[in-house]
Amino acid sequence: PGEGPSPVPPRGTREALWNHAGLRRDPAGLALLAEDPFPLARAIGRCALHREESRGAHRRVDAPELDAALDDHHTVVGSDEQPRFERWD
Repeated sequence: PGEGPSPVPPRGTREALWNHAGLRRDPAGLALLAEDPFPLARAIGRCALHREESRGAHRRVDAPELDAALDDHHTVVGSDEQPRFERWD
């Protein structure tokens, strides 16, 4: 038992991840996750909101198509917790 936040998210966060970051994602649910107190859940919500397309297992109900302009682009999060795209060749 050390100091610092628990590595295990609380039950409410786990349920929010299950409900809002599963197979069907919508902006309202992702916005809730983006404000979650657990840092990893917050990052998942913000990154999923940032990617306004469907790609692989990331399925947005409001953006069902793949955006070819984002091919080879990855989501990166800096210390400000704001996601941005970076192209990796």
